[in-house]
Amino acid sequence: MILCTRKELLDTGREFYLTTGQVALVLEIGTTTVKRLETTGRLRALKNRRGWRYFNAGDVFDFMEERDSET
Repeated sequence: MILCTRKELLDTGREFYLTTGQVALVLEIGTTTVKRLETTGRLRALKNRRGWRYFNAGDVFDFMEERDSET
Protein backbone atom coordinates (compact mmCIF):
# COMPACT_ATOMS: atom_id res chain seq x y z
CA MET A 1 0.00 0.00 0.00
CA ILE A 2 1.40 3.38 -1.01
CA LEU A 3 0.28 6.40 0.98
CA CYS A 4 0.80 9.80 -0.56
CA THR A 5 -0.76 12.11 2.02
CA ARG A 6 -1.23 12.30 5.76
CA LYS A 7 -5.01 12.16 5.22
CA GLU A 8 -4.70 8.82 3.42
CA LEU A 9 -2.61 7.55 6.33
CA LEU A 10 -5.15 8.68 8.93
CA ASP A 11 -8.03 7.21 6.92
CA THR A 12 -6.50 3.74 7.27
CA GLY A 13 -6.93 3.87 11.06
CA ARG A 14 -3.63 2.05 11.49
CA GLU A 15 -0.16 3.03 12.56
CA PHE A 16 2.55 2.46 9.99
CA TYR A 17 6.24 2.40 10.74
CA LEU A 18 8.98 3.10 8.23
CA THR A 19 12.62 2.04 8.25
CA THR A 20 15.46 4.51 7.93
CA GLY A 21 15.79 3.68 4.23
CA GLN A 22 12.08 4.16 3.58
CA VAL A 23 12.11 7.54 5.33
CA ALA A 24 15.11 8.56 3.24
CA LEU A 25 13.20 7.69 0.06
CA VAL A 26 10.06 9.55 1.15
CA LEU A 27 11.98 12.68 2.18
CA GLU A 28 14.47 12.39 -0.70
CA ILE A 29 17.48 12.61 1.62
CA GLY A 30 20.25 10.23 2.61
CA THR A 31 20.03 7.63 5.37
CA THR A 32 22.77 9.41 7.31
CA THR A 33 20.66 12.56 7.31
CA VAL A 34 17.65 10.60 8.59
CA LYS A 35 19.77 9.24 11.45
CA ARG A 36 21.01 12.76 12.20
CA LEU A 37 17.41 14.06 12.30
CA GLU A 38 16.58 11.35 14.84
CA THR A 39 19.69 11.99 16.92
CA THR A 40 18.98 15.73 17.10
CA GLY A 41 15.33 15.13 18.02
CA ARG A 42 13.70 16.49 14.85
CA LEU A 43 12.25 13.03 14.05
CA ARG A 44 11.23 10.52 16.70
CA ALA A 45 12.07 6.85 16.25
CA LEU A 46 11.63 3.59 18.05
CA LYS A 47 14.65 1.33 18.25
CA ASN A 48 14.66 -2.42 18.51
CA ARG A 49 17.28 -4.44 20.42
CA ARG A 50 19.64 -4.31 17.48
CA GLY A 51 19.39 -0.51 17.32
CA TRP A 52 17.39 -0.39 14.10
CA ARG A 53 15.21 2.69 13.87
CA TYR A 54 11.50 2.64 13.05
CA PHE A 55 9.72 5.92 12.34
CA ASN A 56 6.00 6.49 12.69
CA ALA A 57 4.69 7.40 9.23
CA GLY A 58 2.51 10.15 10.70
CA ASP A 59 5.57 11.78 12.26
CA VAL A 60 7.37 11.58 8.92
CA PHE A 61 4.43 13.26 7.13
CA ASP A 62 4.32 15.94 9.86
CA PHE A 63 8.04 16.59 9.40
CA MET A 64 7.65 16.73 5.62
CA GLU A 65 4.78 19.25 5.87
CA GLU A 66 6.73 21.38 8.35
CA ARG A 67 9.83 21.29 6.16
CA ASP A 68 7.86 22.19 3.03
CA SER A 69 6.15 25.13 4.76
CA GLU A 70 9.56 26.57 5.73
CA THR A 71 10.65 26.87 2.09
